[in-house]
Amino acid sequence: MTQAETTDTTSRRRFLAGAAVAAALVTTNTTTAAAAETDDTALVDAAAGVLEADRTMNALLDAHGDDADSRPDYMATEAQRYGYLETLATVPAIGTAGLLAKARTLQVVSVTAEPHRHQDIALSLADDLTGDLS
Repeated sequence: MTQAETTDTTSRRRFLAGAAVAAALVTTNTTTAAAAETDDTALVDAAAGVLEADRTMNALLDAHGDDADSRPDYMATEAQRYGYLETLATVPAIGTAGLLAKARTLQVVSVTAEPHRHQDIALSLADDLTGDLS
């Protein structure tokens, strides 16, 4: 490969990487703005809460090992996380922000590891998308 071809490839890669980052930022800002315009704020907050609870629980596991799950702060975070998952499974989405919050939560590895909760959110999302078709 010549230097010109390498430079073109590198430039294309940088451009595509920059475009991907920009798209992610636009999506985040759009979701937040859309939630403000509708009443999907509870769903958007719940989706963010699941991620934050996962981070907190993982940090406690890293710091305290296998004993972490018997700590009051771990149990409180876990209960809060389950509350967020319950919100995502029971609160209907009104707009795109709520639909995206549910869909993105379904892609979180810790949620996919919980088949019943994952299924509840998936069924809720399906209900939101189909409305009263039955």
